[in-house]
Amino acid sequence: MVIRGRVENGIVVLEPGATLPEGAEVAVAVVGVRASDQHVLPETERQRVREIMDRIASLPNENPGDTFGGADHDRVLYGKT
Repeated sequence: MVIRGRVENGIVVLEPGATLPEGAEVAVAVVGVRASDQHVLPETERQRVREIMDRIASLPNENPGDTFGGADHDRVLYGKT
């Protein structure tokens, strides 16, 4: 099933009359977007993001001996191996 819609103020608005059951899983595919239409951050904003990321990277590791990683997290929560 394909239901068309548009993004309005950052929200996907489906075509009139489109209904989906509550909790339905959906996938959104962007149609007809050219590379030139994609948002590119201005250099000043990119610099601000870099500075924030540098500040995050410089934070101390509060538990350097911890070896519990993302795979362990998934295994504990979801039972995956």
